Amino acid sequence: MEVYNWLYEYLILNFTLSLVYAQSKLLFTTQHASIKEFDIQTRQVTVLYELGTTVYSIDYHYKNKQVYFPRYFNNDIMTFRYPAHSIELHYIVSTGSKPAGLAIDSIRNHIYWTENVLSNGRIVRCDLDGSNVKVIAQSLDYPFVIRLDAINSWMYVVERSSKIYRQRLGSSKQEKIETVFMNTSCMDIDMENERAYWIVDLTGNLNSGMANETDVKTVINTNCKSPTCTNNAINIFGKNVYFSNHNQLAVGLTSQGSGFTVLYNDTNRIDSIYSYILGKIITYV
Repeated sequence: MEVYNWLYEYLILNFTLSLVYAQSKLLFTTQHASIKEFDIQTRQVTVLYELGTTVYSIDYHYKNKQVYFPRYFNNDIMTFRYPAHSIELHYIVSTGSKPAGLAIDSIRNHIYWTENVLSNGRIVRCDLDGSNVKVIAQSLDYPFVIRLDAINSWMYVVERSSKIYRQRLGSSKQEKIETVFMNTSCMDIDMENERAYWIVDLTGNLNSGMANETDVKTVINTNCKSPTCTNNAINIFGKNVYFSNHNQLAVGLTSQGSGFTVLYNDTNRIDSIYSYILGKIITYV
């Protein structure tokens, strides 16, 4: 019976991926190195830009066709047009110390990011051109990841050594998703089902849960455990979950107990992933 279940999941995973392959690319960053593009159909990897610095998050504004990312040690946010024949970086805004997480509100045209100024973790917002900088929250415990569900006005945050929670944009009331006893460095959300997905550093477990700490479960064991192996990136698209196993780019399903497939091996650690979709994809799982 277990063999049949495994075969079913394997066939479903490959069928789902085949629908996405035709129109998807993954953008990802590598430690102290590059922003790269992975073509899911051909598995060809293209270096878009040699960064020479660390980037822990990337996001995209589909209307103005711009990629945005924070440079962790440079304390700034940069952007470039994508797709484009050649990549030219443009400066947006200076930040406080160690900007790690970044998210774009494409509806209200805002950039949100996390930063840690001494012991004061903050969430900050500005307009797309870098103007109107405003501190949204402060006195946080090492905020490292931020995700937005702009349609439903939710902001999801990982305080790396403390908790994962969400709150309404414009509100300070938090709904806790998980208490974090072991560091978590990455998180993404399934907006349709209002679920968060994250990877626990010390166990390598890719977990999922809803607000108010309900229905928390392990979806995938990535077999990547810190400090020897680091999971810094995760991206949800439909029923697919893309994630990094240190230097591996991998994909699995969001259903509990699924395995995963390694798509690509890099020479450096992968620190962020973004799925760029050229058209509407329907997955059947």
